[in-house]
Amino acid sequence: MDSPVATNTRRVELIAAFDARFSDFDAMAGSPVAWDQKYDHIGRGSFDGRIAQVVLNTMQVGRVTYRPGIMQRGCAPPGSWVIALPVAVEGTLHLRGRQVAIGQPLLVGPCDDMAFTANGAAGLAIAAIPVEQIERWMWIRRGGNGLARRYLDRAWTVSEGEIARRGATVLRLLTALLQGAQEGIHQDTLELIEGALVDTVLGMVPSSEVAEPLHRRARTALKLRDMLLDNVETPMSVGAMCESLGVRERTLFLSCLEAFGRPPKRLLLELRLNAARRALTHPEAERTVTTVASRFGFLHFGHFSAEYFRQFGELPSATLNRSLGSGSLVTAVHSQSDGLNWRTGAVSN
Repeated sequence: MDSPVATNTRRVELIAAFDARFSDFDAMAGSPVAWDQKYDHIGRGSFDGRIAQVVLNTMQVGRVTYRPGIMQRGCAPPGSWVIALPVAVEGTLHLRGRQVAIGQPLLVGPCDDMAFTANGAAGLAIAAIPVEQIERWMWIRRGGNGLARRYLDRAWTVSEGEIARRGATVLRLLTALLQGAQEGIHQDTLELIEGALVDTVLGMVPSSEVAEPLHRRARTALKLRDMLLDNVETPMSVGAMCESLGVRERTLFLSCLEAFGRPPKRLLLELRLNAARRALTHPEAERTVTTVASRFGFLHFGHFSAEYFRQFGELPSATLNRSLGSGSLVTAVHSQSDGLNWRTGAVSN
């Protein structure tokens, strides 16, 4: 069999670079070049996120941070594996139905749903490397083939110190690329940085010999997520969830807790609140808080406003008025109609 080394003689080129901060999780999810993903806001408080991304013709590298947390779905750049190193975690991380162990990198294959949840503030150093680039590296360094899809769910770990060291290296190289994008970078330097990035990230990937398929609870959790997202306008009871998925309540509870760090009812509530926020952020026919609340099954408007405030750090009327370009006086008036005292945040009778 011929070596793939000779098939890749491309010149390394810097295509795009940016470093931006976001207060809207949907805007942040849509910002990375060539990614197709969506976020849902997990946890309580206003959202604060940041992405730094550099796109080369041979790979991508970046850093993402967010607070309080997200549930992420969708795909990475086509034909690329994603390897992410947790560099700052204040909660638990969950990937494809399983909790990520301390010292475990995150690995997602081409075209696969990331199915990632950060159950709290987190920061990741991320590399997205095309399959052919990985095959080339694996052949040169290890004399074997690249990663295979069936190895995706193998739980492999490295030491915490190693994760920290490699994560710091990736971020340092990312900073050099961002600076080079602004000031200009010599071709030789660009190629050295790209080579160092690939070595740093792929150098910790073990030889893939044994695969471990997603266990039953992980599959149940991913089916639950998709089912809840399809039914945010018609909230389901736990009994209905169990009946639809064909599992017992304890299995459902454990599956959801392992995959997302929260029980099914809380996950459903947060997904409904996310859907309501999107409707308020992009109002069409629905131009009142009560209409949006009713659409997503919130029949007690005071409770809806209180949960919304705890989740996003602002009243639903504030979200809507900002979207409509309303003034502060209108915001204050509508906040009272939310069922909250707009000065204290307390639920009114």
